[in-house]
Amino acid sequence: MKTLTLPLLIAGLLCFSGPASADNSSADQPAQHLLGFGLKGGVALPQLNSPMDTTFFLHLEGVYQLPFFGSRLGILTSLGYSHPSASGISDLAGVEGGSYSWTMVQRQTTWDLGFLIKLRPEPADWNLGFALGHRLLMLSTLVDGEADGEVFGEHDERATLPGAFAAFEAEYRLGPGVLTAEILFASLFQDLRTTGVYALTEIGILVGYRVVLAF
Repeated sequence: MKTLTLPLLIAGLLCFSGPASADNSSADQPAQHLLGFGLKGGVALPQLNSPMDTTFFLHLEGVYQLPFFGSRLGILTSLGYSHPSASGISDLAGVEGGSYSWTMVQRQTTWDLGFLIKLRPEPADWNLGFALGHRLLMLSTLVDGEADGEVFGEHDERATLPGAFAAFEAEYRLGPGVLTAEILFASLFQDLRTTGVYALTEIGILVGYRVVLAF
């Protein structure tokens, strides 16, 4: 019996010490400068307080994660584009039939700049993150209408408008980068002659891939 005690004790110590040492080495790994470049695509839902329909949304992004606190903190910037539209029939006194039909198309180019914080230190097989920052919207609104077959003519109104965004992101490490899935909330205030005064608020659902470089 004594001859079995020592081998069993050694085996037990190896079983418990092996994973612990691996976890400690990962936890003790120093934070790094991380630079990421990614592309995301998905849908934008601007129907919260506007007549616009669901549309596509594309996002080019860059992320720099700072070399402390496990590289959890970062600065991000992104350039996005979407193309929502709307149409309808409205009452209008003084025209034949008392109503007119209209269509509206918006070309929306967004520039976001903000801060990012992640739940787990890098590198991690999976992670969760939250971003918050400033949004600048470069907007072109094309409106066309007609009443009783008479065309009003197209009107193009342009504006550059400030706003804010918040995003929740999940990521999974794959190859030289991470797969990402994101829920984005953005809002701004605009005062346009054509579309009137309203807060343009939208939700975006995006998936993509980000290449991450350490240096």
